[in-house]
Amino acid sequence: MFIDPHVHLRDFNQKHKETIKHGLEVAYNSGLDAVFDMPNTNPAIITRDVVIDRLKIVKDANVSGVFYGLYIGLTSDTEQVKRAVDIYREFPQVVGMKLYAGHSVGNLGVIQLEDQQRVYQTLSEQGYYGMLAVHAEKESLLEPKLWDPLHPITHCHARPEKAEIASVADQLRLAYESKFHGKLHIAHISSPVAVSMIDSAKIRGLDVSCGVCPHHFIYDWQQMDANDGILWKMNPPLRNLNSKNAMLELLRDGKIDWIETDHAPHSLEEKANEPFMSGIPGIPWWPVFVEHLRRNNFNDNQIEHLTFYNAAKRFGLEISPSKRKLKYRGDDYPFNPYQPMENHIGYKK
Repeated sequence: MFIDPHVHLRDFNQKHKETIKHGLEVAYNSGLDAVFDMPNTNPAIITRDVVIDRLKIVKDANVSGVFYGLYIGLTSDTEQVKRAVDIYREFPQVVGMKLYAGHSVGNLGVIQLEDQQRVYQTLSEQGYYGMLAVHAEKESLLEPKLWDPLHPITHCHARPEKAEIASVADQLRLAYESKFHGKLHIAHISSPVAVSMIDSAKIRGLDVSCGVCPHHFIYDWQQMDANDGILWKMNPPLRNLNSKNAMLELLRDGKIDWIETDHAPHSLEEKANEPFMSGIPGIPWWPVFVEHLRRNNFNDNQIEHLTFYNAAKRFGLEISPSKRKLKYRGDDYPFNPYQPMENHIGYKK
């Protein structure tokens, strides 16, 4: 019924946040047919041995009905990038590469432009035709001194929209200059300006897509001034009201390719206190997102493509949307970021 191309299922040394087995069970009960897991785990998924360990956990979890795809992380080491291409070709469940063009959670940031350029060039030289998903925030334009946990909304100012716009511009240019043969994807896009840049690049012939998280078209940054606002801290952060409204319209107009949750569970202790972790859970609330789209006059065809068919086609997944009975699993997580939305739309669990 749904494909979530961007999740963080934790496990390894972060079992206290979530295990793969639990995440896949929640995905199944929430109507998902596929999830694609990100590599900024502990340890990070950047080697063949760690990929094998990850896929063994998936196999042992034995949750049928949900395809598990895995991204491998890229570093500034050219030899690691070459090995990543080999790993992609060896394991069908490795669905693509992930480049962190700015630091987020974990230590996979490739923040220097010359290092990013070398990654693109190496992928091109290796004949890589797969997906390259990018976390696009330009490190030099972040303003960490503005961050004050006593005033959570300052996180939105510390990671300004201009940092995303500049990084997206970098990625588009690097893809052109390196003659990148693969499929570029800008993950969890939050800037209407960046979406317009990507749309222009598509018109010029670049094979590029972008995905938006529900929180970026449901909430604006005033949510971080509400009670427990610190819990809505994520990267990229919530934007202003105009940006939030514009993202919904760009989604409606087909300028954004699909919805992805960036599902990122943490304990309440980690969210509300040092280190004030970024990220929120998202998998259990796919039916809530669909109801929100319907109430904003998206038709069934639009919803089906934004939540399933567009991603299935781009990743070459030969699966059909399921029609299984759903089970509410939002109570599995210590923080429900979509409780206000559930109340607003009268969602029945």
